[in-house]
Amino acid sequence: MAFNRGNPALNKKYFAPSTGTERMTLDGTIQKTLILLGIVFLTSVAAYSISMKSPAAALTFLIGGSLGGFVLALVIGFTRPSEPQVLIAIYSLLQGLVVGSASYMTEEHWYGGTEGVILQALLATVTVFIVMLTIYRFRIIKPTKKFVLAVTSIASAIMVIYLVNMVMFFFGIRMPFIHNSGNIGIGFSLFVVCIAALFLIINFGSIEYGVQNGAPKNMEWYGAWGLVITLVWLYLELLRLIAKLRD
Repeated sequence: MAFNRGNPALNKKYFAPSTGTERMTLDGTIQKTLILLGIVFLTSVAAYSISMKSPAAALTFLIGGSLGGFVLALVIGFTRPSEPQVLIAIYSLLQGLVVGSASYMTEEHWYGGTEGVILQALLATVTVFIVMLTIYRFRIIKPTKKFVLAVTSIASAIMVIYLVNMVMFFFGIRMPFIHNSGNIGIGFSLFVVCIAALFLIINFGSIEYGVQNGAPKNMEWYGAWGLVITLVWLYLELLRLIAKLRD
């Protein structure tokens, strides 16, 4: 299996065999993933509830969570702490703010307000996860070197577009087409959803590689972190896509 060295959450060398006694396990990774997703869920519910009472807070949560999460992801990815659970938990909390505020703003304001879109996006996220896990288990798609390079390169380009869009937002400029509910906007969102779904294959591959090769125990947190990053991304993109389709 091959993994992109430029991706701090999935760098293959960090999933190399450990000389210590405690090794990475699948059960441990699943447990830590559930813990982090629980933090995201509880924080998102709190952010959504606060936003309902004070709509102005939603934008603060969205911007603060996005910027804070981006900076913290860089810190975690490039410092590689041996005990990363606290920082990764804080990252999950920040992502909960993003998920909760984005969900509120989509359901109440974006695309004219689309009631019920949150449940649809959640169900779609779970469905995509199960489908991609099945595809991976039956080796229909494998995380080969070319596959990882292609997916991570496209994902990086998408992130650049989003960063540029964020900068434009602060200057009161809206990036054309991609946010519209027309054919181009829907097509762009559908494409990004596909890339996020394919990124799950890379997540599964990195975790399996670490477990099979006896990676250090702390890599369970990094494997769980990588899954949380992708699942949050996938949910937000599905939320946007479904809202566009219903507009």
